[in-house]
Parts: sequence; C-alpha cells; structure tokens
Amino acid sequence: MLFIALVSALALQDPPPAYPPTPQRFPDRQSAFIQGTLNIAIGERATLRANADGTYDLIGVDRIQIGDVMPPAAGSTATINEAEAGTLRFSLHANQDVGSILKVENSHSEGLAYSGFVVRFAGGQAQGPEATSVCTVPPGMANFEHWPEPVIQVVIGSLRKSEDTVPTCPPHIDPAPEAEVDALTEEGIRLGRFSTLFALCAPYYGTDLAVGHRLADDFERRTQEAGWADGRLNRLYSQGRDLERAEVGVVMDASGVTPQQARRHLREMFPRLKTRCQYLAQQVPGSISDVREGDRRLDATARQYR
Repeated sequence: MLFIALVSALALQDPPPAYPPTPQRFPDRQSAFIQGTLNIAIGERATLRANADGTYDLIGVDRIQIGDVMPPAAGSTATINEAEAGTLRFSLHANQDVGSILKVENSHSEGLAYSGFVVRFAGGQAQGPEATSVCTVPPGMANFEHWPEPVIQVVIGSLRKSEDTVPTCPPHIDPAPEAEVDALTEEGIRLGRFSTLFALCAPYYGTDLAVGHRLADDFERRTQEAGWADGRLNRLYSQGRDLERAEVGVVMDASGVTPQQARRHLREMFPRLKTRCQYLAQQVPGSISDVREGDRRLDATARQYR
C-alpha cells in the first residue's frame, strides 16, 4: 500500500495523536484522509477542518480545474485564500504547459507546517512517494508548490503548528535520478492526451483518426526498438488520458450530480474543450481539417447550456 512506508516514517518524527479509526473519504473521489495522512489525487481539492484537540477531519473533496490552482496574474486583486474559517484546503492539478501545482490555503487560526511526499509518473509507472520541499503557510495565506514533471499524488503528513509570519521554505529536494522522465516517456503521455482529444473533438471537428493511428504506430515501433514492454506503453497512454480528461473537465462518473450541476459543468467545459481542440489541430497537422467549422459547431452546442 502507498501509505505503509510513509506512515511508518512519520511515526518516528512525532508521537501520533489519536485519529479517527477509519479512513475518511468521499464517494467517487480518490483523495482520502487516513490516520492523519492526507492523500491528494490530481484534479481534486481536499478540505480539512481543525478540531479542538489538534486533529483534523476531512469534510469535502471536490473536482477542480487547472485554473483553480494557478497563482493570480500580476496586478490581480483576486482573493487567493478562499478556504472557510477554521479549514485547510489542498488542491492538486497539472498540465503540460505549467507542470504540477499544489495550492495550500490556510484559514485556520494558526500557521501550518507539514511534511510533503510526491508520487511522480516516470518510466511508465508511478514513482514514490518521495519527500519533497514544502513551505509553511501562515494563517490567512495561501502557498503554491510547483513541480515541472507530472505529479499524480501528493501525500501530506505530520500536520503541525507553525509560528512563521511569512512562508518559510526549506532547501529544495531534487527528485531521485530514477524519477527522471525520458523523451519517450513524455511522448507516450502526450500521445495518450492526443488520443483523448481525437475522441472528444470528433463530434464537432471531424477528426481524422488515421492521422492518430500513424502517430501511435510509429511510437510503438520506436518503443519496441527500445525494448519496452507492452504494459509500460499502456500505462503511459492511460496516464495521458487521465491528465487530458482532468484538463478538459470530463466527469467519468456522474452519479449524484444534479441536472443543474451537470448544466453548469458543461458550460464550464465547452470553452476548455474548444481550446484543447485548437491545440490538437496545431500540434498534430491533419488531425482536424477545418478548425473554424469545428469551432462553429462547438459554439452552437455550448449555447444550449447557457
């Protein structure tokens, strides 16, 4: 299990407080709070509420978009910390342009220090968890942790009080050499993303699947020459598909979603899909024959949900 080695390591640092005996999780969400250790899955935001005895409860897990973790633009007056009073929020997302970002919001009355561990995707499989550098978060503030490579999980442990009035950051911890992502691995993840876009854009843009098949066939030939096993290739494609679905905002399980929530989600999703289909046309010549016509069809569909 992912948590066994981590929880054992944390237990050596501080006497473990009494935590709820059962895991705290939400249906259809991957993030969970288990014996004081919080696991954040990519594309999700977890909210913890502080108890008087110094423990925490997981009170919510939401699906998020990349914009929910992006630092504000220069000169912006937007509120950075939107967590409710007495809570902590941890949000993880990624895209190929900015890398992986963990946003930590502290609306508890005390400063926050914690230990962070990341699970990276490299070499066709998950690597970690490995220790990573994280900054303290004074009360009322928000911090942004960043990694250039794909991070699919962040594990948060040893939550504790901090007296810092400004964020204090320890020395940077570099990933282990085996976690480095080679060019073929990056290409495999990218092709997994492209395969998702071919399918999502097809109803509006009429994608040419033959172009995608040629890309995949050429990539598979080169991975075979490099001695890759089939399972490694499939894991890369799966990772890329997960990243692209999260970026567009595709919900794979809509159980418990009200019609109003579904319509609002579609209103938010269509503009992102349009941008991603335009990106596909730019990155894969010939994948879309008429971008303007596809934009028109997508816009017409999106208007039904305004």
